Amino acid sequence: MIYLVGLADNATAFCVAELEDTIARVGADRIAAFIGEPVMGVAGMVVPPDDYWPRIADVLRAHGILLILDEVVTGFGRTGHWFAADRYGIEPDILVTAKGLTSGYVPMGAVLIGDRVMELVDGARFAHGFTYNGHPTCAAVALRNLDIIEREGLRERAVEMGGRLMTALREAEGLPAVAEVRGVGLMAGVELEEPADGAELAGRIRRRGAIVRATGQKLVLSPPLVIEPEQIDRLGEIIVSELAATTVPA
Repeated sequence: MIYLVGLADNATAFCVAELEDTIARVGADRIAAFIGEPVMGVAGMVVPPDDYWPRIADVLRAHGILLILDEVVTGFGRTGHWFAADRYGIEPDILVTAKGLTSGYVPMGAVLIGDRVMELVDGARFAHGFTYNGHPTCAAVALRNLDIIEREGLRERAVEMGGRLMTALREAEGLPAVAEVRGVGLMAGVELEEPADGAELAGRIRRRGAIVRATGQKLVLSPPLVIEPEQIDRLGEIIVSELAATTVPA
């Protein structure tokens, strides 16, 4: 199981030391980049300590290693910021995005490139391409979607509704089947105690009208940014009641 939230204060120090040791063993000149999700989504919405990413970014920059952030899940408002990089106060060299750009209505992704990479390329053209690059329909949807996120205050709403969701889910803390409840913005995860069956639990929750994703011993949730308060309350009530009904052998 993965436990970062609630770890001792030395969690970041441990990770930084491990990174430094790896760089020393492999050699900084043999490492092109460090790739990671700001918040680990499918792994169970694992939220790092607040100082984790700033300290990791400092180590990478000191060794001349690029930082690539996968913000397919966290990008475009889900954490309460346009990007989770903003939340943690870091500047990645490459930032990968996808579904949030159009709210999933049409397929589109984008790779954002920082100044350091542009300077390294020194004006050379990126030799890559896809058949539907820059499709005008997808681009139009993306632009309108970004306008809506801004106009309707959906970044702020992610914080508000996410707080409401976490309040509801924390009612499950202390239940025999629950190891940990965690989240940031409008993304949440419930770590289950073994041998609780995440897939079986997700099936029971779905039959009651709510949809969650099971990944091993975890339930993960990324509700739409426009979800209504009463829907949050209903979602929390269903999940907590089904967790309460889940037995775990002593």
